[in-house]
Amino acid sequence: MLSRQYASLNFTCLEMKDNEQAAEAMSAPQELVQQVLSSGWKEFIDVAGENALARYDGTAYDQILLNVRPNGINLHGPPKLKMAGLAYLRLSADLMKQHNFDIFKKFVHKMHADLDPSPNFANPTPLQSSQREIPI
Repeated sequence: MLSRQYASLNFTCLEMKDNEQAAEAMSAPQELVQQVLSSGWKEFIDVAGENALARYDGTAYDQILLNVRPNGINLHGPPKLKMAGLAYLRLSADLMKQHNFDIFKKFVHKMHADLDPSPNFANPTPLQSSQREIPI
C-alpha cells in the first residue's frame, strides 16, 4: 500500500536495544525495528526513523547508526540499504551540556560517514526572501 502511494515509512525507537529492556516487559525493540525496516526495504519503500528516548550516550547513538546503515559504509557507491531520513527528537538543555553535545557532534559526523563538510558549508549562500506576499 505505501509503495503504491509513494509514501515513506517512519519508525521510532532506533536507539533502543533488547538487552536494555526490563524482562517483565517482554519487549524486543531491536528486533521490531529490524523487522519493520527490512519489510520496508523489501518492498522498495523509503524508510525513515527517529529516536524515542532522551538519551545522549554513545551506546544509543551506535544503535541508531546500525539501524540507519545496516550494511555499513560502501566505499564504492551508495549503500544497498539506508534510511531516507532521521528525525532526532528530544533537543533539550541536557543535550546542550558540553559532554553530551561533544558526543552528539561525533554521532553527527558518523552519520555523514566521517566525511568532512562540503566546502560550501563554511560560507553558505544566504537564502533570498520571497518577492511577493501571498494574498489572504
